[in-house]
Amino acid sequence: MGDVMDDILKIFFEECDELLPELERGLGEISEEESSQETINAIFRAVHSIKGGAASFGLDRLVRFAHVYESALDGLRSGKVEPDQAIIKTFFLAMDVLSDLVAEAKHTGDEVDEGRIDENVRKLEAIIGQGGDAPASSEVGETPVPEDFTPVTVDLGGFDFDDPAEGFGETPPQMLTVTFRPHSELYSRGDDARNLLLGLQELLPVEEAGAMDVVCSTQELPALVDLPAEDARLGWTVRLPEPPGSALEEDIQAVFDWVGDVCDFQIARDGQAGEAVEPEPAEDAAVQEDVPVVPVPAEMVESVPQADPAPSAPASAPASAPAKVGRKREQNASIRVDIGRIGMLMDMVGEMVIGQASLESALTRDGALYDPELLKRLAVIKTLTRDIQEAVMAIRAQPVRNVFQRMQRVVREASSLANKDVALVLEGEETEVDRTLIENLTDPLTHMLRNAVDHGIESPQARQAAGKPAQGTIWLSARHRSGRILIEIRDDGGGINTQRVLQTAIKRGIVASGASLGENEINELIFAPGFSTAETVSDLSGRGVGMDVVKQAIQNLGGRVNIQSTPGKGTLFTLSLPLTLAVLDGMLIECRGSTMVVPVSSVVELVTVQMKEDVYTIPDGSHVVSVRGRCIPLIYLGDELTLPEENGTQEEPHHMGRAGEEGQMIVLVVENEAGARAALVVDGVRDQAQVVIKSIEKNYRQIKGVSAATILGDGSVSLILDVSTLIVSATKRVDTRALEAIAERAA
Repeated sequence: MGDVMDDILKIFFEECDELLPELERGLGEISEEESSQETINAIFRAVHSIKGGAASFGLDRLVRFAHVYESALDGLRSGKVEPDQAIIKTFFLAMDVLSDLVAEAKHTGDEVDEGRIDENVRKLEAIIGQGGDAPASSEVGETPVPEDFTPVTVDLGGFDFDDPAEGFGETPPQMLTVTFRPHSELYSRGDDARNLLLGLQELLPVEEAGAMDVVCSTQELPALVDLPAEDARLGWTVRLPEPPGSALEEDIQAVFDWVGDVCDFQIARDGQAGEAVEPEPAEDAAVQEDVPVVPVPAEMVESVPQADPAPSAPASAPASAPAKVGRKREQNASIRVDIGRIGMLMDMVGEMVIGQASLESALTRDGALYDPELLKRLAVIKTLTRDIQEAVMAIRAQPVRNVFQRMQRVVREASSLANKDVALVLEGEETEVDRTLIENLTDPLTHMLRNAVDHGIESPQARQAAGKPAQGTIWLSARHRSGRILIEIRDDGGGINTQRVLQTAIKRGIVASGASLGENEINELIFAPGFSTAETVSDLSGRGVGMDVVKQAIQNLGGRVNIQSTPGKGTLFTLSLPLTLAVLDGMLIECRGSTMVVPVSSVVELVTVQMKEDVYTIPDGSHVVSVRGRCIPLIYLGDELTLPEENGTQEEPHHMGRAGEEGQMIVLVVENEAGARAALVVDGVRDQAQVVIKSIEKNYRQIKGVSAATILGDGSVSLILDVSTLIVSATKRVDTRALEAIAERAA
């Protein structure tokens, strides 16, 4: 039983991981004045769901705080509290505490300080007080009588206390009957019908809580020996008073909103108080005539117990209000699968890709690949293999929203430590990327955003002096481009002070004194280990640890970091990452007897150029090639990778795309994410194929210009080229001004 409860508790924490980002997203919409009533209802349900699940497992600290938080949000939901910046800030801070309490219960975080909890509870209770309600945590007791209190005589002779409908002109409240029956799935995901009953009870004022009548339906409960342990066989009928003018029915709907897919429920309103409701004729003889009408499914009607007879009604009594059936959510069938199993499936798909390529290679050697029927069947296998790979990739793909939402808290805490007012704007949250990448993005983004708050955004005084708003802004965005994902962190701060960066680098011995570096090279210095421009060590910076860790983490994911900075305007960091770490479409090329892979997403075109007419030598000894009137740096791939020259004794194989005429050469025009281009000189192009990415660093070591390796169909290992590194290496050696002059002459 303990293992079952542990599994259910794990599901609860997984749901918390989904609900907390939803809560943060909703609060963000409210702060930007883009929210609707549905947004407010959603954040209320998120806290309510966390509270309900926590109550099922006896997580008292989490339940108590979530209850106060929920009560404060209820004031927002009912319109009694208008959200201003101070209230929204309180809600954000309370969300941080709630998140930490969840982590504490999960044993993945430190114990939350009681003083911090109490401070946030006091702030939330102040919001509850603004809504005219008593603080959620206060206890009902006697109010001390002031010493100068003088009783006032009031004549109550005009009121008849025997008739509750007389005197104040108010009629007794109508009664609402709520009938619900949970499915087995409600319990299996860690919830409890008790939470629904508590939710209904909380809708009533404290003094009327005793007016709620609850009856449990046990008619379908079999004998204990025949009871399936995992089946839900109980239902409940609850009667609540509805004061005139209240929105109790809507509140009841909200209680069941978060379990609408795993619980059947209906709401019925009785006739006016003091009037009987004529029962509808029942087909089942087991239904007693004196049972109040509750429109529920037939199997549940049998289990409704007898109630006290209702007072007789005059002939003119109105018919009962039509029953309102609880709206069930549109159910999206889904299951939770351990990520390890998906990873195993992805590995098997990769092996299937290699096996398919191996089969094609074997058939090519045997000459069977020219059989039309065999070609047709092989094409079907290739299509199915790709479809399966894409389907598994879709399973692994997740929106970056979850990791982006966590960054809101990072910026809030960093702003508080730095005494700055900084807003984080999220863009492209729905951009999907491989889950493996998402899991490894949290730490790099945390470092970069803390750095942006501390070093990028100026103090409020400095910003106002520069004519900027006192509040700084950081934009965090994600988008797809050329088969990769680009994540940008942009701020409207003061930009990078290149002179200060260079002086600091010289002072710390990172570069030699008197070194002459370009602006881009100076900017790259902030990624050097031990580099920091902070003069004092603080909670945010000063220890020289952070940006070098960021660069290494991004490189480990097969990505790169670029910097663009404008003094006084701000800085832009661009992270370029592969969409997946598993499979890519590659172009197989030949160079000095070696087969290598160039990602198709980086290839612009394949052209044949004339060595004498299209290739130019510039003053620094580098070469450029003119392609369609544009001069592009030329990279002799064999020399760049220091590949050995072919001995020429072996018979040279025939390759598709090899230049046949003397004085010509094949160049592969490639492009990186920033739009920079280079031309790779290759011996030939062999094919285009889907290849499985294998880490070369884990199995060998890092190689300049190489990002990974793969296994080809013939069993040989082929290197996957890092196009961006090759382009950077070429463009740093080439004088771009000379390129422009050559392009002008060619034009």
